[in-house]
Amino acid sequence: MPRDHTPGFRFKDGKLYIFSETGVYLLEGWPKLRAVWKADGESWNEFTPAFRVVRPYRPKKPKPSAQLELNLGPTATVSPDSLAEQRKRAFDAFRFSLPRAVAARAEKFQSHQWALLRLFHARAETLELAEQNPALCFALASFRAFAEAAPRMSFAQGVKMSELRQRDIAGFLGFPATDGAARILGKLAPESASVELLQPLRAALAQPEVTKALAHLPRLNAGVVAIAIDPQTRAASTPKLLTEVAAVPVEKYRAAIAGLIQGTLRMFFEVHPQRGTPQFQSIARVREVHDEVSVEFLRREGLQHRELRFPQPPLRGTAEIVPIRTWLDLVEESRKQDNCVATYAERIQHRHIFIYRVLKPERATLSIVPGPDGDWQIGELKARGNTDVSQFTERSVERWLDDHALSA
Repeated sequence: MPRDHTPGFRFKDGKLYIFSETGVYLLEGWPKLRAVWKADGESWNEFTPAFRVVRPYRPKKPKPSAQLELNLGPTATVSPDSLAEQRKRAFDAFRFSLPRAVAARAEKFQSHQWALLRLFHARAETLELAEQNPALCFALASFRAFAEAAPRMSFAQGVKMSELRQRDIAGFLGFPATDGAARILGKLAPESASVELLQPLRAALAQPEVTKALAHLPRLNAGVVAIAIDPQTRAASTPKLLTEVAAVPVEKYRAAIAGLIQGTLRMFFEVHPQRGTPQFQSIARVREVHDEVSVEFLRREGLQHRELRFPQPPLRGTAEIVPIRTWLDLVEESRKQDNCVATYAERIQHRHIFIYRVLKPERATLSIVPGPDGDWQIGELKARGNTDVSQFTERSVERWLDDHALSA
């Protein structure tokens, strides 16, 4: 008899159960560490979870104050039986079933956490590598995505490589086998490590100008690396700008400034085809140039895109979070909110980003982008004029995203 296909999350007897429309997923932590799934009427099969399984423990956030409620509207409540609450309870329990040191290392990475857990499980000494050089440890855990010899190697052989010096591990993974390359990887925040970022970085580190640009920075994040590995954005960026981007906390999670520079340059070269590449000394200057060229660029774009309709949004909206589906609506949102989302039409067409109009608890513009863990995450969430929204609004949007998430 087919089972009930109601989605849900449960943790019982040391096992995390995820019930989805496609089947049942079971994750078991220490000391066994296994992941299996099955569809209706089929036997269990091993699989590698692509979604995030360990997140820093998040105690329940306090209810906003009465003053906040008065200013921004009624408090949004989450039912204790909602999917978001089920998922949080289940994944929190799974996290606490792991050894503390293991959870503390794994929780900082946004993707491929299961590969890291397997590496930690196979050789406890790799926990030290994860602390000293998170990006290198991440790449080693996912060595099949990096090492040319990987198709001929077993998992045990891959784990054995963790006994080497860091520069030799880097060489095995296709990075330059130098202390300099290992030091650059050691600067990258664990939150920034992803296959999508490290693969192009591996190729870019063969270029002296990239190595030089990154070696002089005290720390690295996804934003800095994304700028440095792209020849066009690197040519437009000064060391001062890179230093500023490296200090922006949110750039650990997403390379928003790199995307802003790319969009600005695209508009700049179309509006000013005879000019050379501008040199950006700061994030503020990038935004200034963006605003300067966007008016003329949008005038030209409007002649082509007036009837343009965008792809189906990945997440259904609500009465308070409304997807923007046409070029004209995008331009109207940009005009009313005094922001630059009207320049995102091409990125929306390619499904790299989607824009939503937030009506409550305060008026804002939301962009969502694919996260490394496979779920959609906030790209930007800004009130009118690109000013910051309240924590209340941010939590409200996060709860909406949680309702559509599979990851921890």
